Amino acid sequence: MRLAVTWGIAVVLSGCGFFHSITTTPSTPQEAIKRQIHQGPPAVLKAGAARVEITPPVGVPLAGYSKRRGKPSTGIRDPLYVRAAALSDGEDTVLILSADLLAFPQPVAEELLTRLSRELGVPRSAIVLAATHTHNGSGGIGHGLLFEQVFGAYNRRTLEGIEERILWAARQAIKNSSPARWGMASDPAALQGLLENRAVPDGPADPAVGVLVLEGGKGDIQAVLISAAAHPTLMDSQDLRFSADFPGEICRRVEESYPGSVCLFLNGAAGDARPRDVIGDSPDQRIERFGRAAAESVTGLVSRARIQERGDLAAWGAVFSLPAPQLRLGPIPIHPQIGRMMRPTHAFLNLITLDDVLLVPLSAEMTAEVGAELKRKLADRSLTPLLVGYANGYLGYVVTAQRYGSGSYEAWMTWYGPGMAQTLIRQIEELAVLGSEKEGV
Repeated sequence: MRLAVTWGIAVVLSGCGFFHSITTTPSTPQEAIKRQIHQGPPAVLKAGAARVEITPPVGVPLAGYSKRRGKPSTGIRDPLYVRAAALSDGEDTVLILSADLLAFPQPVAEELLTRLSRELGVPRSAIVLAATHTHNGSGGIGHGLLFEQVFGAYNRRTLEGIEERILWAARQAIKNSSPARWGMASDPAALQGLLENRAVPDGPADPAVGVLVLEGGKGDIQAVLISAAAHPTLMDSQDLRFSADFPGEICRRVEESYPGSVCLFLNGAAGDARPRDVIGDSPDQRIERFGRAAAESVTGLVSRARIQERGDLAAWGAVFSLPAPQLRLGPIPIHPQIGRMMRPTHAFLNLITLDDVLLVPLSAEMTAEVGAELKRKLADRSLTPLLVGYANGYLGYVVTAQRYGSGSYEAWMTWYGPGMAQTLIRQIEELAVLGSEKEGV
C-alpha cells in the first residue's frame, strides 16, 4: 500500500476504534490447534469456482495513492472482480477469495470473515480473503483518517455492495462444486527480468510463479490459482479509471485460454517488488505487455501440472501476539502504551494444506527478503509454500531488521518494529510444526 511519508501524522492518528476491532483473545493452546487438523488418506475432491463483478459506480474514489487526495473515479479501464474457489475432501472445506482491491482494512476483513464462516459453515482457519493489491480498485471502504487518505471518503453503501458480492461469489463457488482433480506446478524464475526492487537498486525481487490447477471430471480447467509477487502499480496515480491492473490482465488471458475457468491471483511478498516495465508508453500498453508475458508463463505451468486424482485438505489457525507497536510521528517515537491503543496487539494466523502444498495467508506487505526466508524455512519441512499477502486484513509492512533502520518508505510503514519479520516467521513455523506433529499422531 503506497502512502506518502508526509502522511505520517495520519498513520498515527487514524483512531483507536478503526484498528482495535481485531480479536484480542489469548493464543489458542497447542492441543486445541491440533484438534482442528483433520488429516487422513487422500480422498476424491470436490471443487467449484465463481467470478462476480465488484466495480462500483463511476464517481466512487479510487484506492491506492494518497496523492490523489480522494478524487472521484472518472471511468473504467477494465472491470473489478472477486473470484472464489471452494475445495472439499469430504471432511474439510476450504474457501479462497481474491478481490481486485487495494487491501481489506482490518474491520472490513473481520466482518467479512465472520459472515463467511457463520453463513457458509466454513471455519475461519479454512478461509483466505485476499486482495490483489491493485492501486486502482474501489475506494470508499476504509473508515478512519489513515485509510480515508488512501481510499477516499468512507461510503457505507459502497462497502456493503462489495461485501454482498463477495459473499455471493463464495456461495456460488460452494454451490458449483463437483468432483475434481488437482495439480501443482511452479517455476522459480518465471518472471526473471520482469521485476525490480523499488526500494533497493539491484535488490531482490522474487520471480517465482506457482499455480494450483483444479480440473473437472471431463478434463476441463475449473480454476487456476496463481501465486506471484509484485506491486500492481502499472496504472499511475494520475489515471483515475478503475482497473485491476496486471493481475486482472493475467486472469483475463488465462480465463480466455481455458473457457469456463476462473483465475485467482494471489499476491505474495510484494512489499518492495514491482514490474520493471514502469517507464514510457501508456498504462494500457504496460499492463497488456506485462500481463501477456506473465499469462504465458502461467499457461505453460498449467500444462506441466501433474494432475492428482485425490488429495487431503487440512486447515488450522490461532490468535498470536504481535510485537509492541513502534509508531512514529515524523521523527518522534510514540509511547508504546499509546501504540497499543492504536494498533492490534494480536492477529489470527492460519495455514491450509493440500497434501504438501501449503497456503500461507498473511495480513501484511512482506518485502522480498522476508518472503524468501519464510519460503525457505517452510520448504525445509518438505512443503511447497504459496505465500498470500494482503490476506484477512492489513497490518502494514514487514521488513528485515537490517532494513528497518534504512529510512525507506517500507521501513516507515512497518508498524511493529524491527522484530516483526522474525516474529511472524517464527509463528508461522510454529503452526507448520503443529501440522506435521498431527500428521504423525
